[in-house]
Amino acid sequence: MHHKTLLFTSLMFLLIVGSVFSPTSRAQAAREPSVKADEPASHFLKADELFLKKELKTAASEIRKGAGFLKQKAKTASKDSKKGLRASVQELEKLAKDVERGGVTSEEQLKDTFARSYDALSNYEYQRASESWAKKRTREAGQALTNAAQDIEQAAKWSGREVEAGTTDIIQYARMVGGKLVKGGDWTADEVEKGIKGISNAISKFGEKIESKDK
Repeated sequence: MHHKTLLFTSLMFLLIVGSVFSPTSRAQAAREPSVKADEPASHFLKADELFLKKELKTAASEIRKGAGFLKQKAKTASKDSKKGLRASVQELEKLAKDVERGGVTSEEQLKDTFARSYDALSNYEYQRASESWAKKRTREAGQALTNAAQDIEQAAKWSGREVEAGTTDIIQYARMVGGKLVKGGDWTADEVEKGIKGISNAISKFGEKIESKDK
């Protein structure tokens, strides 16, 4: 009896393992949305923590990973946003080099650079939203508009600067409109155009606050 129970348990284990690692399961897993670990935020947070711990080489590595994300976006960016992304990549790579050799003494330098990276990303997403809307790709426009709102919030967070109440309302409005487009909810062309124009103004206004002093 003991042997039969053991055999049954073993067979069940093999069936479960086989189903988990079957080609079908792997294909389904590949289609699942992954945790957004490549986004700059995760790498920037790690870089900041490691910098404070004086683990400079590893901190520099995380900064370079964040730069890699922006580099990928620059490949598909329009002319208007490509320049900003490339400039941000260069700034991040220089920061990584300076951190690695111990040439950065202030955490504020990291945060300001990360803020400008997110400003460049928000402009990239705004341009993508505008172009997608013009081509009637409503879902893409909605996703890009939502991303632009999130990115400008990240820029504000890293910069440590307050977003004005009016700008906060604009960002929330853009996020709301973007959500409608993505989910297929009720929306009007006026709402979308207002959201896209609003986020453009918010990015421009906030971008002026976080420009580097030597630009």
